[in-house]
Amino acid sequence: MLTILYEDDDPLLMEKVWSFRHRRFVEQMEWNELRRRDQRERDQYDRPDIVHAVLVHKKEVIGYSRLLPTTAPHFARDYSQLAPGSLPSGPDIFEWSRCATALNAPFINGIAASDLLMTGVLECLVRMGAKAILFLTYPPLVMMMRQRGYPVQVLADVTLQGHRVEVAYSIIPDDLLSRHYKDYGIAGEVLCLRTRNRSGLVHSG
Repeated sequence: MLTILYEDDDPLLMEKVWSFRHRRFVEQMEWNELRRRDQRERDQYDRPDIVHAVLVHKKEVIGYSRLLPTTAPHFARDYSQLAPGSLPSGPDIFEWSRCATALNAPFINGIAASDLLMTGVLECLVRMGAKAILFLTYPPLVMMMRQRGYPVQVLADVTLQGHRVEVAYSIIPDDLLSRHYKDYGIAGEVLCLRTRNRSGLVHSG
C-alpha cells in the first residue's frame, strides 16, 4: 500500500525518503543542483504542511511523490517564469512533484509499482477534495499524464537548469480514480494513512 503522511508523522520513514530522493533524482537522474553531502535530498518546499506519498515494499522505499498546497510557495510558482498570479491556485489545487519509482521496482501482487504510485496519489488527491493539479515537468511526462486520463493543458514552456520543461495544469475528472482501478487491476483502496487528519484526509487504518 501507499503510505500518506506528513514529515513529522514518521521521522524514520522520512529518513528513507530523503535517501531515496537523493539516490533517484541526484545520482540516477543527475539533478546535480540538488546534490548534498549528507545524501539526503530535501529542498525549501519540504515544509510540515507537505503531503508525502511513499510506496514501501519489504521495508524499502520503491516509489515516492509529494503534494504541495498552491496556497503557499511551490515550485511551479517560483520557477515558471510566469507573471505573479497567472498560475491557477487555491485550496483545491495541489502541485504534484518529485514523482518516481525505483529503477528496479518490482511488481506488487502483479501490479506495476508505477501504477500503484500514480493511482495512490490520485486517491489521495480525491480524499483531499482536490479539483486540479499543477506540475512542472518534461514533455514526455506530460504525454504520460494524458495517457493516464488527465486532460493536461500546457501553460508555458520554460528552461530550467538548461532543460526544456513545461508548466502544466489539469483538472481531475470525476471518474478518473475508478478508471485507474479498472485499468490497472487494482481492487480496493491503495492508501495507508499515517496523518493526524490534516488536509481533509480520513484515516483508513
